[in-house]
Amino acid sequence: MLHMRPLSKPRLHLLLLLLAAVLLTACGARSSGANDPDYVDAVELKLKCRELADQMLATLPNEALQGVVALPTAFVEENNRSASSPLGRLISEALIYEFNQRGFPVQEYRLAGKITISGNRNDLAFLNNVSIPVGQKWAALIVGTYYVDKDATFVNARLVRATDGLVLRTGQLVLVNTGIVQRMSEGDAVASARAAAAAAPKPRKYGQNGYYPPLYTPDSSLSSGSLTIRQGK
Repeated sequence: MLHMRPLSKPRLHLLLLLLAAVLLTACGARSSGANDPDYVDAVELKLKCRELADQMLATLPNEALQGVVALPTAFVEENNRSASSPLGRLISEALIYEFNQRGFPVQEYRLAGKITISGNRNDLAFLNNVSIPVGQKWAALIVGTYYVDKDATFVNARLVRATDGLVLRTGQLVLVNTGIVQRMSEGDAVASARAAAAAAPKPRKYGQNGYYPPLYTPDSSLSSGSLTIRQGK
C-alpha cells in the first residue's frame, strides 16, 4: 500500500500559485476579444442606437402611434442632405432591430415599392416621391441627420407621418468620434478611395525581395555621344 507524503507548506503554496496562473491565462485568452478597445467602441455604438430608440418610443402619450408602421430611411449628412455614409445606413438598420424588439411594426418599403429612392435630392430621406395614398396615416418615416465635428458626432432623428409631415417622435445623440465612428462617417466616395488605395499594390524599392532596375537603356537616354549606364545585379 502506497503512502503519499503530505506536501510541505512552501510546495503547496507554489502549486496553488501555478494553478492560479494557469486559470488567469485561460480566462484572459477567452476575454481578450471582449476587452479589445475597437470591440468596446462598437458595442457602445450599438447601445447608443438603443438609447435613440428609447427616446423615440418611450415618450407619452402613445395614442398618436396607434396603428402606425415605421419605414426607416438612411440618415444623411447635416451639411449635405443628398449624401449618406455607412454610419447613416447603420443607424437606420439598427433602428429597424430596436423598433422590432419593442413590438413596433416596421416595414421594409424598399421591397414593397412604397417609396422611390432618388439619392440626388437635397432632402432628409432620399425621397423622389411618396406613393402612399392620401388619407393612409399608418406610415411614418424614420428620418435623421448627423453632423461630424472635430471631437463628436451629433445625431438627430424623428418619426414623421408620411402624409402630412407631422413629427410624431424625436431623438438626439452625441457620439464620441472613436475610430469606428470616424471611419463609418466618411462619405461613400472617400471610403471607396481609401479602400482602393489600401488594395493597390505598393511599389517595390530597388534591392527589395530581389528587385533590381533593368540593365536595358532606351534610346532616349543617348545624348551628345554619352551613354547613361545603370549598375544592376
